[in-house]
Amino acid sequence: MRAPALSPAAMKIVDWLGEVGSRWGLPPDACRVQGLLFLMARPVLQDAIEAELDMTSSQAGDALTWLAKERLAVSGADGWTTQADPWLLVMQALESRRARELAPARAVLATWHSPSPAEDPIVVRQARLLHDLVDDLAAIDTGAQRLSPDAMRRMVSIGGRAARFVDKAFGRRSGS
Repeated sequence: MRAPALSPAAMKIVDWLGEVGSRWGLPPDACRVQGLLFLMARPVLQDAIEAELDMTSSQAGDALTWLAKERLAVSGADGWTTQADPWLLVMQALESRRARELAPARAVLATWHSPSPAEDPIVVRQARLLHDLVDDLAAIDTGAQRLSPDAMRRMVSIGGRAARFVDKAFGRRSGS
């Protein structure tokens, strides 16, 4: 299926997703392809992806292979698709990042349970603060994994609406 061309504004979204993904350590081409598939919300053939994103067959193939391996896109008879729900895409990216970063951070900071007596007390205090932050994030992560993606989405949505309501009712804080 030949997908209609994206507008310049839509292409800015696709390019932005590639930039954001690369800052999170994800392949930018894969993030751009995923953005295109998300915006199209229907099957798109690889040659149409290549044409729309000005990619070589190799670039698009590598991006699609990565997306398929990460279960972020699937190939069917009509072409490639991704989840139509942006929340699921965000949760998959967060899960990938959590898996790469949380355990190593905890391992590095675990040494601060019993630092050397010769360590500078200020350094010990600051390292413990960082250790506690990572432990708190790990606890939040564990709790969040107990929730379904739909429940998590609703909680974030409620929080976002409440924050926007507070901004409208009381104005934004200075400096934000």
